[in-house]
Amino acid sequence: MAKLLDADAVTAAGVAVVREHGLQALSLRAVAGSLGVTPMALYRHVADSGTLTEAVMNAIVGDLARVRAGIGADGDLADLDADLTEWARRFHRDLIEFPGIAAWLLTHWFESGPMLERIDELLAAVGSRGLDGFRAVAVTNAVFTYVLMRTEAERQVRSAGVVRRQLRTAKASRPLPHLTSLADHYTTAEFDAHFEFGLQALIAGMHLPKGQSS
Repeated sequence: MAKLLDADAVTAAGVAVVREHGLQALSLRAVAGSLGVTPMALYRHVADSGTLTEAVMNAIVGDLARVRAGIGADGDLADLDADLTEWARRFHRDLIEFPGIAAWLLTHWFESGPMLERIDELLAAVGSRGLDGFRAVAVTNAVFTYVLMRTEAERQVRSAGVVRRQLRTAKASRPLPHLTSLADHYTTAEFDAHFEFGLQALIAGMHLPKGQSS
């Protein structure tokens, strides 16, 4: 029995390709293969590969963690810290499901309607603390970019097969006493622990007096 082929089915197949094989695998040929049709059959529903990528990215990003309505609305910095932290954790978990999306967002988020909505939600949250202008943008970018870059760094390490590694300190031109004494901490990449520590350090470092915006 033939599958119903329409724009939604093509987009869903593209999302599945990215989830399973990563963004680099997304192509008209890959999507057609997953649907059991020829690439030419897709052109009735997507104009070209760029249209396919846009539809798939909008679908994926549209399902990424949203900033919960009203966070930080009471003007309490501690509550805003907790809410931004909670969003960053959910955003990170969602990004991991789609390898390569974090790297794409680093350079294309301003072209993505769903991501623009997320950024506006983050700006609203920090704005509720009386921050505006440069400070509002800096706080928002700090959290957003941290999650993207940590996610992409983790993907690269996994892809390179160096989650477990050995430091070759003998290759250095001088003794490395500090690195050598802590080498056990580098044997296995502790993604979750390092993500959480870095996030907490970042959030703690953003403490600003209420209303200070210049």
